[in-house]
Order: sequence, then C-alpha cells, then structure tokens
Amino acid sequence: MSLVPGRSVALLCVLLVTLAACAGPSPSSTPSTPGDPTLPASPSVLPSADPSVQPPPSASADGTTYVVVGGDTLFSIARAWNTTVAQLQAWNAERYPSLATNPDALEAGWVLIVSGDPSATPAATPATTPRPATPVPTSSPPVPSGCRAGNRVAAGNQQTFYTIPGAGRAMALTFDMGGRLDPGVDILTFLIRHRICATLFPTGAMAQTEHGRDIMAMVRAHPELFEIGNHTMHHCDLVNGGLGSPTTAPCAGGAPTADFIRRELTDAAAILETLTGQRPVPYWRPPYGSINSAVIQAAASAGYTKTFMWDIDTIDWKPIADGGPTAERIATKVITQAESGSNVLMHLGGYETLNALRLMVPGLRDRGFLLTSLSDLLN
Repeated sequence: MSLVPGRSVALLCVLLVTLAACAGPSPSSTPSTPGDPTLPASPSVLPSADPSVQPPPSASADGTTYVVVGGDTLFSIARAWNTTVAQLQAWNAERYPSLATNPDALEAGWVLIVSGDPSATPAATPATTPRPATPVPTSSPPVPSGCRAGNRVAAGNQQTFYTIPGAGRAMALTFDMGGRLDPGVDILTFLIRHRICATLFPTGAMAQTEHGRDIMAMVRAHPELFEIGNHTMHHCDLVNGGLGSPTTAPCAGGAPTADFIRRELTDAAAILETLTGQRPVPYWRPPYGSINSAVIQAAASAGYTKTFMWDIDTIDWKPIADGGPTAERIATKVITQAESGSNVLMHLGGYETLNALRLMVPGLRDRGFLLTSLSDLLN
C-alpha cells in the first residue's frame, strides 16, 4: 500500500512515542527517596571529597534528614540544626545502634534524622558555619559569664572531690600544668576573651619555666577569672614514687614519706604565691591522681585539706599520633557527659585542648552551664 508522505511522517512519530512509553524510564531517571532512612543514600548526596562542601538536607515523613560528611560530629550537626546530641541519638539509634551509647560512632554517608519538622533548615548555611578547627576571631566581643574565682573556702576538714555537690547548673574547667606547656598562653588567652573562670593546678617546677612564667603572669593579671591550686613541686607519684616532670631525679627512692609530700607542697606554694600573688592553700591536686589515705593525711597536715580529683578526663595530654583524642572527640565527651558540679580535667599543654575548647564552650553554654571556678562551685 502506498502512503502519502505527510501521513507517513505522522505514523512514524506515533510509533516512536509508543515505543518510548513501553520502554519505561531510564535507570538514570529512577526517582530516589534519600529522605527515607530505611533506604541507602542516593549517589547524588554522597559525601563530597571537599569537606567544606556539604550535601543538602532532604525531607521525609519523619522529618528532615542529613547525610554525614567527613569532619562532622554529632555535636556540630546538633548545633547546625538547633537540636541536641541526645535528641539526635534518640532519633537515630534504631537505625545506627552504636550511636545510642557512643556519640563518636559517626560515619560519613550515614543518613541522620536531624529534625522532626520536614521543612526545617539549618541554623546557618555551610558557607557561613565555621569548621570545627576554625579559630574564634580575635575581634569577638567578650561574653558576659557571671563566673567568679578566688573566693576559696576555708581549710576546714579534709574533703576529696570528684564532682562538687549542690552546684546547680554550673561546672568547672580545670587545667593541670605539670609538663608540656606550648599552647598554654593561647589557652588562657581564649579563656580571657570569652570570660571563662577556671582553676589551674601548676607545679612549682613548671611555673619557673619561660612558658610557665608567662602563664603565671596572666593569672596574676586576671584574678577575677583564674585561681590556682597546688600540683606539688616535681609532679612525683606520691603513692609509689618515681615519675616526675621535668626531671625524675627528686622522685626516685621508693614511696615518698609524709615529710617529702609536705615539702613538695610547701616548696611549690612559695613559688606560686610569688609569681601569681595567690596562696594555693587549701586546694591541691595529686599528680597522676595517685592518692591513698597516707598521702591525703600528709597533704592535710600541710594545710591542703581540699583534694580535687575529676569526673571527666579528657586525656588531652596524649597526641593523636599515639592514639589520643581529636578536638571533636574531647568536646563531644565533655558536652555529653557534663552534669551539675562536673570537674573537667584538662592540661595547659594538651595537644588538642585549644581547638576542643572552641567547640566545647559554646556547646556547654548551649546546654545552660555556667563555666566557673572550683571556688565558685563550693560557695
């Protein structure tokens, strides 16, 4: 049968349309539902190789979801989405059980529910949200803190504190100063800028070093923020003997006697008072946390009746290369474990301490904590 040319073109178009409809959509156009936490993430929202480029959120029936990228922490995600670490754990623990007990168990590519509101948006765009290690601008205005320092309690009876009872919504950031001191001045500068009261425990030996004198001068200049306790003269293990910093020589010879312990405290106190104008009595912290009843009694006989241990150990003295924590891990640990009267142990020589504080301070303040000195907690 012959066909009219115009009619042939029309029939050919109908045939092509029919074939395309039968073939169905191509694989590349298959719709995905990245907002559904039961489905794997779409390739279009996998983490970018550039950590500063973050994937967009998506909405689901359960709320808004977000794909984790390298460098994220549960705390940084909580801040961006105006929620809490605890709430993120509650929303996502069913799919990622490890999050229920370990907020550090976060992996790039995980799809997290970050809000119960499907139309939620982050508090700040990725372009304006600083990465965790971004320094706080030097022009940032001081933040009124309401903390106090130096109003130390009377010696009274011997007491050993891990947390401070009856402290309300307040806690203490404390810093030991018995070894490496490289970032110490920068840490105190950060605390001054953000009006954070703290209790420092220097040793007499380290206070006499070049870095130590600079730090002690900052303490003297800011008695409204900083108070000191005694960390002994040479940082010896007062139970077993040995160890010590910066030299082990004074610590050798077996278990220290009561007279040795008293000298370690009184010798250090004379140096600390000269450099800071503060008498550390009755506050002290035993090096390495090594104490027993004999050590406590010897310290009390020298006037040091308030022994301060800690309830949160940041382990910031250990470098990442040796298995130590990152700044993000330190901050997450403190923020999630802090409670009324917490006494956080850090070091002025801590490897990641300064960057951890940049995350930790706003996180703790967001939880409603007043960051203050041990004296303020005790009064």
